[in-house]
Amino acid sequence: MAQKQGRLVREPEPGERRQEWGTIAENALRVDPADAAEIVDALSVDHAGSFNLFYLLRKHYWTAAGAEHEELAAFLEEAYKRVREINDDLAIRIVELGGIPPNTPPTLQERAEVHLEAEDLYDLRASLEGDLEGYATLIVSMREHVALAEERGDQGTAELLRDHLEGLEADANVVERLLEAETLVRAEVLQDR
Repeated sequence: MAQKQGRLVREPEPGERRQEWGTIAENALRVDPADAAEIVDALSVDHAGSFNLFYLLRKHYWTAAGAEHEELAAFLEEAYKRVREINDDLAIRIVELGGIPPNTPPTLQERAEVHLEAEDLYDLRASLEGDLEGYATLIVSMREHVALAEERGDQGTAELLRDHLEGLEADANVVERLLEAETLVRAEVLQDR
């Protein structure tokens, strides 16, 4: 397949730029600008990580194969939708804090601690092990950022992160239980979710 050459990102010609990337505008949440900048940086890591986890889960939903793959695909579809909701909520919170969420492939990948899988197709166990690693990375990061938000007096962000952590931990637990099975996929594990 041919490699595409050229610019990845375009700048609108006639548009007036309202805010420069990497800056913090005033916020209606009344979070101190220095604190908001630190929280935005932290949330940008979680936003980028959730973006990559979303793509991992969606790829594995598309390519699920083998015994009971319909049940596994259904779980992965629901899981990637939950992660996409997290991603959107984090982006919205970044904007509320006066920032701009990472929104181009380069800025997302610069900040993401969750790594994408290569374009190739891998066996289900290897794919799910990568998903579990992605969940673990994102969960650890978000837990650290709950503490940061609390230290900076931003209870709203801390609560948002805590709420989403519950769902991430539950889905990670399902993936972990699937990997414990010798046959990999057990219908009862998927039905428990």
